[in-house]
Amino acid sequence: MMEHLLESVRDRVNSLMEPEHEHVIERLAKESVCGGKLLRPRLLIAAAGSEVETDTLVRAGAAVELVHASLLIHDDLIDGDRERRGKPSVAFAAEVSASRSGLAEDHAERIGLTAAVVTGDILLARGLGEVARIDLPIDLRRKAMDIVDRAMSAAATGEFDDVWHAGQQPEEGLITSLLERKTADYSFRAPLELGALIGGRPDAVVERLGSVGLRMGVLYQLRDDVLGTFGDAGITGKSALSDLKTGAPTMLVHLASQSASWNAVADHWGDSDADFETLTRIRVALTESGALEQLHQRMEHEVLLLRQEIASIALEAHARSELERLLLRTVERAR
Repeated sequence: MMEHLLESVRDRVNSLMEPEHEHVIERLAKESVCGGKLLRPRLLIAAAGSEVETDTLVRAGAAVELVHASLLIHDDLIDGDRERRGKPSVAFAAEVSASRSGLAEDHAERIGLTAAVVTGDILLARGLGEVARIDLPIDLRRKAMDIVDRAMSAAATGEFDDVWHAGQQPEEGLITSLLERKTADYSFRAPLELGALIGGRPDAVVERLGSVGLRMGVLYQLRDDVLGTFGDAGITGKSALSDLKTGAPTMLVHLASQSASWNAVADHWGDSDADFETLTRIRVALTESGALEQLHQRMEHEVLLLRQEIASIALEAHARSELERLLLRTVERAR
């Protein structure tokens, strides 16, 4: 049932992004939604239960996937990442295309920036349009829009603060706040709340699932930070060096900074010109400081607590089972 619904979500996303005028931006938008794992629709469907109309689930699933795709494009632009899902990012692809057409370097770079902004905008607009088209009573539709509004606002402030604190070593509480706002809300909390809302769950269940989602999202991002430093770029589809070069304020670095072994490499963290040998030394320091092991232990403990929390929520057995499976996937994934 789940896989059939997800295939319908994928078809709906592709249909919504089918180019109408064969414009280059429409083509980029269509290409950017290919290859996703559909994690957010999966969360939404699991939270909704089995009594919801298929069309409602498909539209809602397509909405959260399109919002996610839009934020990925903008995130790649902000971080200067040239690769996404093993392919050139929208900004880089457009820049290269413009350069090959004979445009000057600065003009081509501006084309790449513009393409990423407006392509992300198109995806976001289509996603919000799908939310508005979900067949719900007006009061529930307003609640759904409020959830999306909150999650998008949180993502915006989290993204900005993430860049603002690059190269710094903020306190643990601020790092957690960044993770919650930049990723956890829109990626986990909002899909679970939307699914529960659509499924007619009691307000208390919607709230508890939202709380679980926020914590799951933090775990997901902690794992993402590990993969961003130690992952296989051939699997993750992103460079394993970019976070070290930009000085991303991660929990991994925060934990390492408490150790004397970090002092030898601290000045090179966040150096965009650092060579591979230097970046390798930073990775070694992250391991030798005990930070990587400490982070893994924290994540394992949080998984245990979350499994207990999920088990205590009034959900169908299959819904709890799916949420537990997704929880484990967040910390065991390779991409």
